Formats: sequence, structure tokens, C-alpha cells
Amino acid sequence: MENKINIAEILRNMPKGTKLYSPLLGEVKFKEVVSDNTFPIKVLSKVPLSPFGSFTENGFYYDDIEDAEVMLLPSCEMRDWSKFFKHGDVVRNPHNEMIAVFDGWANDDYTEFNTTINYYKDHTFGEEEVCDTECFVKANDEQKTLFIAAAEKHYGGKYNPETLQVEPVKVVEPKGSFKPFDKVLARCNEDSVWRCELFSHYNTFNKQYPYVCLSSVYKYCIPYEGNQHLLGTDKSPE
Repeated sequence: MENKINIAEILRNMPKGTKLYSPLLGEVKFKEVVSDNTFPIKVLSKVPLSPFGSFTENGFYYDDIEDAEVMLLPSCEMRDWSKFFKHGDVVRNPHNEMIAVFDGWANDDYTEFNTTINYYKDHTFGEEEVCDTECFVKANDEQKTLFIAAAEKHYGGKYNPETLQVEPVKVVEPKGSFKPFDKVLARCNEDSVWRCELFSHYNTFNKQYPYVCLSSVYKYCIPYEGNQHLLGTDKSPE
């Protein structure tokens, strides 16, 4: 009875009809989670005389039996609730150090899943792969933060938790904010230093580097006046 997993919280926002498995009832479908109930997890079964099933928050069919086993599982083939990942979870393979964004299940027994962004041991990125659930665990908060930061830097954008992709940062360009030959400070990324430049025009072909100056194109551009103290540094403007 140690290391109980709160299955009710895992299932609380799952779609009604999600397929699950019970060694007692066979294949069942998730119905709902009822609060303030000893048996909050409700499922629909195929048992003729018992079309409904109820389980404790930890997946037990009977309450307060010390040596009882969990009777509600993700599937007959995949029985580990800690691997019942959700859309947008960051997961990792401890064996080959691959980290990925979980997109959804590739089959209905939860033994395989799809990914969006993948990061490999050789420090390269990839996309859209089918992985074996057994090989992965959910990444902790620190691992997730580092992974997303690395992905944003690699793809040059901002991670969108809805699309599960790194998307280009939308650049708001006020009309007439810079004119040709305006004296500006510019840099290519947040790690580079500010350079003194003369502004030329806006880049309509590459939104990642929207500022065209006389010597190069840049991702960031600010007026020189009032920001002179930033010249040659990598500090952000106030």
C-alpha cells in the first residue's frame, strides 16, 4: 500500500469514454470523478449485471484492505499510472537521455505515444517521433524548464503550450518608429552585445530578424539615444 498514486487526480480532467482496464471488470470506460466520495472514480463496464464500477482514488475496488492490489489500470498492456502521460507533458528516457514533448497516444493500449519536439543525447533536436511508453518517465520541473529554454534558443522563438511547438516571436513594429539613417543599438540575440548601427529598413522577408541596418540584419533594435550606456554590453534595456 506504499507509494500510492492518486489516480482520481490523473483522471479528473480526462474525456468521458477514455478506455481503461480492470482485472475484475475487463475493459472499461471512464465516466467521471466524484468529489467527497470514498469511491470517487466511476467507470462503465461490459459486465451485464454490473454496468457501473467504482474505485477509490488510488484505484482499489475495496477500501482499507492492506494487501489489496490496484484494480484499475490504464490498459492490460500498460499498467503503470506514472506513465499515463498527458498532452504537453515533457518526458525523458533515462537510458538514452532523450527528452521530448508528449503529443498524444499512438495506440489505444497506451504502449506507444507521439511527440512534437525531441532533444537527443548528441545535443540535436528532432520532431514527430513514435516512442515506447515503457522507456520513458515524466521529467521533473527543472528538466522541463531547461529543455524548453534550450528548444526556444535552438528554434529562435517562444514555446506555445497549446500547439506544443516553438513559434516565432511576433514583432510589433510601430509605423515610423525608425527611419533610414537613425542611430540605433542592435544585436542578433540576447547573449550578444549591443552594436552601434545606422538603421536602413524593416525586413519583410524574415520576421526573426526584422531590423535591417547598414552592415547586417538584427533580431533586436533600440534607439541609441537614452541607451548609450548599453553599447558593448549584453544587458537588457530597462
